Amino acid sequence: MKTRLLAVTGGIACGKSAAALHLSRLGGEVLDTDIVTHSLQGPGGAAAEVVAREFGAGVMAPDGSVDRRRLGAVVFADAAAMARLDAILHPLISEKVREWVGQGTSAVFKAVLVPLLYEAGFDKVFGWDMTLAIVCSEAEQIRRLKGRGFSEEEAKARIAAQMPCAEKARRADMAIWNDEGFDHLYKEVEKAVERLLA
Repeated sequence: MKTRLLAVTGGIACGKSAAALHLSRLGGEVLDTDIVTHSLQGPGGAAAEVVAREFGAGVMAPDGSVDRRRLGAVVFADAAAMARLDAILHPLISEKVREWVGQGTSAVFKAVLVPLLYEAGFDKVFGWDMTLAIVCSEAEQIRRLKGRGFSEEEAKARIAAQMPCAEKARRADMAIWNDEGFDHLYKEVEKAVERLLA
C-alpha cells in the first residue's frame, strides 16, 4: 500500500501538537513545520542571517538565533512585515518538506503539520491525500494563549494574523473542533486516520 500523505493545519493554540503526537502513536511519521522553522531561525540556520538583514539586530538573540518573541512583536503588528518574513521562510520550509516527503518510509502514512497551509498556498503542492484542520473557538484560543504567558492583546494579534478557524475548517477535507479536551481530540484523530487509510 502506498504511503498516504496527510496535511494537518489549524489555528494557533488549537491542539495541532497534541494531534501530531497521537498521529505518531497511530503509526504515522510526523513532520512539524514549526520545528523546521525553529531550526531555520536557530544559530547558523538558513533563515537567521536573512532575518537579521531584513529586520535588524533588535530581533536577534546573543547566540545568533532569531528571538521569536521580539520578531513576533514586529510582524504581528504589521502585515507588510509579516509578508516580508513569509517571503523569507516559506520557500525554505517548502524545500525541507519536499525533501522529507520524498524520503522512503515503512510507515503507512506521513503527516505534515502546516499551520499556514492555506495562507502559504501549501495546500496546492505535495499531492496531499487528505487535509485535516484542528480548530477551536476564539475564546478557547485566547484562554490557552494566556496560559502560555501572552497578554490578551498579544493573543488576539496572533489569532488575527491567521485565517479564521471556521474558514480553515471549511476548506479542509475533515475538521476537528477541539474545545472538549484530549479524549475527544484523540478519538477524532483516530477517525481521521481511518478515513485517510480507507
